[in-house]
Parts: sequence; structure tokens; C-alpha cells
Amino acid sequence: MTRFSATGISASYGRTPILHDVDVPDLQDDDVLGLLGPNASGKSTLMRCLTGEKSHNGSITLDGCHRGDMDQAVWHQRVATMPQTPPSPSALMPTELMWSTARALDLDFSDRELADRIEDIFTRLGLKDFALSPLHILSGGKRQLVGLALALMRDPDVLLLDEPTSALDLHWRMVVLDLVRERLAKRGGLVIAALHDLDLAARYCDKIVLLEAGKIVAAGTPVEVLTPENLAQVYQVETKVSRDDHGRPLVQVIRPIREMG
Repeated sequence: MTRFSATGISASYGRTPILHDVDVPDLQDDDVLGLLGPNASGKSTLMRCLTGEKSHNGSITLDGCHRGDMDQAVWHQRVATMPQTPPSPSALMPTELMWSTARALDLDFSDRELADRIEDIFTRLGLKDFALSPLHILSGGKRQLVGLALALMRDPDVLLLDEPTSALDLHWRMVVLDLVRERLAKRGGLVIAALHDLDLAARYCDKIVLLEAGKIVAAGTPVEVLTPENLAQVYQVETKVSRDDHGRPLVQVIRPIREMG
């Protein structure tokens, strides 16, 4: 059964069209969908349409129910978002932010359950030693991890991640995406993530949408999408694509493609 679908998504800023009739592949339990494309390709706008932050045309459904027919509170209980911008520097401590957010969302956890959940997430994300440090002294990467912790705390059916690893080094990028995949294996649900790193997308995503100028160039499995031809068109680079021991594509960028003129 299809759990999540988004079809015919179009959006503009003022009179400037940004997305043009985008269809996201239907997603089932345990699916991770990666949104790829260069800057200004429409990834973040598409994410904002999926979260409901951006007005758009088209249809978004969860378990057969249209987004517009769902109560706002129900939607936000089932769908959690990690925005591209991490929590702002402030005097708040990560622990305080987690508890205040949980109360604002009226999450259905006892205090003990919530405390255990926060401790587990902080431990897994390397935040335990920073739980009582003001946000304004944390690095951008640490605050980005706090943003992910806020989303994971809710235990949603759908997790929408906008550039979740942009401020992280390679170790923590893999820790984050390992945790996301482990969470899906344990409780089900699905993830949509806007990403920049092609190899991480190939490693962790079941499906990929490759965007250029607000249109889909290719959609499918990593093997189907991450081809030299598609990457040349979208990123203007020459690549060599091989396979790892698990059959996943490995992208080697060789050189930029220079326009003749």
C-alpha cells in the first residue's frame, strides 16, 4: 500500500515559477527518498511544499488521506520536519528546547518516557555532553543535530529532512543517516531528504528524484538515476559511475564540462 504520494506539485514565488508539475515516486514503509539537484533546482521549495509551509498546486496524500482533508494537529503528529536552518543561537539549552517543544506539541509520552527518549537520542547523536549548554555556544553542526533530535523525538510516520547533514563532517553525516535507517527498520515510516552528497544518497536512499530548474530529470532507484548522462545534464560534470560490493553506484567526478563559445 502506498503510504505517501505527491503529484502535480507546482509552486511559484511571486510571478516566477519554481516547480513545474513535479510527481514524487509513491512511497511505502521503510522507504528513504532522496531529493538531489544543484542549487536553485527546487529541492528546498519542494520540501516546503511537502511540509505545508509553501502554498502550491497539486495533491499530497498520507495513507490515502489528502493533506487538505487532515486536521492540522493530526498532520503535525504524523509528519515531522527538520528545516534547513538549525535552531537559532539562544540562551536555551537543548534539553529545555526538547521539553518545551514536546509540551507545545502535546506529545503522548509520560515524563519518564520522554526523558528516556531524549537521553537516547542525545546519546546517539553525540549531544549528551551538550544537553545543558546554551545553544549560542554550540557550533552550527551541533545545533543541526539538535534540530534532528527535535524531529526524531516525535516518532513520526513521515520524516522530512531538508539538508540534514549540510553542517556535519563525514563521520556525523553517516551517524545521522545510519540512525534514520535504523529507526525505520524498528518502527516503520518513511523519510524524504534533500541532499547534496551523491555518494551518501546512493548509500542510504531507496529512491532518488533528480531535479533541475524545478523539473524532474530522473526518478527511480539510485542505479537508474545516478548515471553519467543524467549527472552531466544536471551538474555539468563528467563522471565515472561504478558499483560497490552491494551494487550501489559510486560516483567519481572527473572534470567540469565546459561550454564551448
